[in-house]
Amino acid sequence: MDHVLQLNEFFVEGGRQEESHVLLHISEPSTPEEKEKGYFFAICELDRATTEHIAQLQDIIDEIENGYYETSDDAQKNALEIVLEKANQRAYALITSQIALHCIIGVIRQPEIFFTYYGTPQLLLFYKNRQGTYHRMNLLENSEEETTEQLFSQVVQGKLSPGDYLFAGTPHLTNYFSADRLEKIITTRPARQSAEHIERVLSELKSTLSFGGLIIHMARAAEQVGATVKKIRPANPQGSASSLSNLFSTEKNTASTLSPSLLPRLKDKLKILWKKPESPKLSKKSEPKLPYPATEIHAAHRSLRPAAAPAAPSRAEYAPAAWRVGGAILTYIGKFLAWCGLAIYSVAYGIIKGIILLILVAVNYKNRRQTILEDWGRQWRSHKENLRQLPLITKLLLFGSLVVALVFMGSLLYLRAHAKTVADRNTFLQNIQLVRTKKDAADSFLVYNNELSALDELHSGNKILQKMDCTKNADDKKMCADLAQDLDRVLTRVRKITVVKPELLADWGVNHAVGLKNVVKINNRLFATAPTSSLLFRYDLVSRENSTVPTSIGAAGFTEGTVPKENDYGVFLYHQKNLLLLNPEDSSTKAADISYPATETIIASATVYNRRLYSIDTKNNQIYRHDSILTGFAQGKEWVKDGTNIRDGVDIAIDGDVWVLKDNGQIMKFATGASQPFAVQGLDPALGKGGKLWTYTDVNNLYVLDPTNKRLVILEKDGKLKKQITAPEFDNLGDMVIDEPNQTAFLVNGSKLYKISLQ
Repeated sequence: MDHVLQLNEFFVEGGRQEESHVLLHISEPSTPEEKEKGYFFAICELDRATTEHIAQLQDIIDEIENGYYETSDDAQKNALEIVLEKANQRAYALITSQIALHCIIGVIRQPEIFFTYYGTPQLLLFYKNRQGTYHRMNLLENSEEETTEQLFSQVVQGKLSPGDYLFAGTPHLTNYFSADRLEKIITTRPARQSAEHIERVLSELKSTLSFGGLIIHMARAAEQVGATVKKIRPANPQGSASSLSNLFSTEKNTASTLSPSLLPRLKDKLKILWKKPESPKLSKKSEPKLPYPATEIHAAHRSLRPAAAPAAPSRAEYAPAAWRVGGAILTYIGKFLAWCGLAIYSVAYGIIKGIILLILVAVNYKNRRQTILEDWGRQWRSHKENLRQLPLITKLLLFGSLVVALVFMGSLLYLRAHAKTVADRNTFLQNIQLVRTKKDAADSFLVYNNELSALDELHSGNKILQKMDCTKNADDKKMCADLAQDLDRVLTRVRKITVVKPELLADWGVNHAVGLKNVVKINNRLFATAPTSSLLFRYDLVSRENSTVPTSIGAAGFTEGTVPKENDYGVFLYHQKNLLLLNPEDSSTKAADISYPATETIIASATVYNRRLYSIDTKNNQIYRHDSILTGFAQGKEWVKDGTNIRDGVDIAIDGDVWVLKDNGQIMKFATGASQPFAVQGLDPALGKGGKLWTYTDVNNLYVLDPTNKRLVILEKDGKLKKQITAPEFDNLGDMVIDEPNQTAFLVNGSKLYKISLQ
């Protein structure tokens, strides 16, 4: 299906041009070559600017526009970057503290968009997610501001997808239209009506400020379009979130390539000298003479067809003056180069001669050491004698000159050091304020239960705080410490961390130095195992007695334990493929039959669900389903059908769906043998290596034991974080049993068995 590109602008001129002036510029291609280059647009706002500055900015925009359509892309840079390289040479006068400049200049070349910006304009993207609802992305929100003397120091590129809305506007719009309101206006009506509505509301304000903006929409051909539309090829079928989410990660930092060179500036100066000087002064009440009225510049599209160029002055008319200027320039350049060459020669000759003489003195070549030393002595005595014979006034002037030079150099060094100290201090205070702002933003997000955005703000604030030097004085150190505590306080709320005091039930480390890695609950008894022991460690919840149970077959190397819902037996995995059955009535054990489709297997984990045993074979990247038989379990059948990588799976749990915990902390969800989309949301820090996973049919949540971060993580089954539980005693967590109806969990840590509350 063809798609239509809609460009709808709005412009409202304020009552005071000297306070706020907006330039809105859109070029509509007319020739096939121009259509191939796409649409050119520019939106700029000048505050507290004179008419000279406005005229200069308009000339720069015209130069960029004309240069873009006349320049071809090369292998490293596109035409816009090449033209900006030249345009930056004229932009120094606009970069001043007296003028507030905010500007976006870009090109829409179906379906790609290239743009550069300066200051703090607005650039918002509204795109649809998979559910069909619109989301908002501020394309300039995370960009890092650079201290630069260039007007345009970077070029950003991305793609627009069908249904996307891109809004570009001047900064003062935020005083009357929030981002949420713009989203509701733009995404609920045609782009043309949205632009008309915004323009009508701004016109009724009767403000002294000027406003301007552009709404870009990639619409389907069936939608109603305005006058400024153009059919283009079908866009990328993927969503705009994937095509523009890494918009700034593809940013081309052209600060070095766009730096002005000496020759173009000299060329401009020579051009001025060749021309007859005509620079009429602009009074405060007069406007600069622009190629067309200011209101027409802002309110309408302009064709790219150039106007007829004025006749160039005759070269013969100004030839004598040009020759004189050129001759004078060449004379000065020749003298300067000759002086530089002489200075370099003198310094180099003196250095080389001194080195040679030092070598001759060191080696006493041809016994010339004494001669050279005597010559140096005569030169030194001659200098002292010449200095002694100078008149007193000359000596005083010389001494005064040396003192002044030293004072001057010292003053320069002091001023430079002082300026650096002041700049560092201002940067420090600005960073402190920025971190506080991010902390306040996180608090605001938490009011609306937006934990993900709050977490992003806190991480950003912590990164800034870690890069700051807080050791210069006690006040700075205390300020940073207080700010770090505030961030940690809010971060604890976002992380939903609860610190508990666990109840110690049993400690088998007195007689058995073991590290327990598995625990199961059968009725009112808990059984734990260790990879280095052949014993089962038993704890009775009723009598509160702990004991050990020897295995009848002397099995060892236990790596997993599981119990069916009926609680009538326990299964323990040892030697990575064999099973041991436990009878809970008399705590007797026996070997169980089991076989696998593959000859060589490494079973990392197993669980019983509906009387069937499910096992993870990491060697063959498969999950097996074993039916129950009288002597154990039948040969497994391959269950995973889509070849999903589970070679690093460490634990498995089933509640109807199959859940697999991988060694890197990733949780995978399977249904009917195929992986399903699942992602953990809002958890900080992310899950570490290893760990254990727990859930079942009648269990509402996912429980993840994270030994790396010493915590028990409780997740909702859609991936959202619900709670984190930790304790100082959690230094070697091994496994867990969850009793959700009683809001209780049993955990093994080292050789100890603990009980904690989940509330």
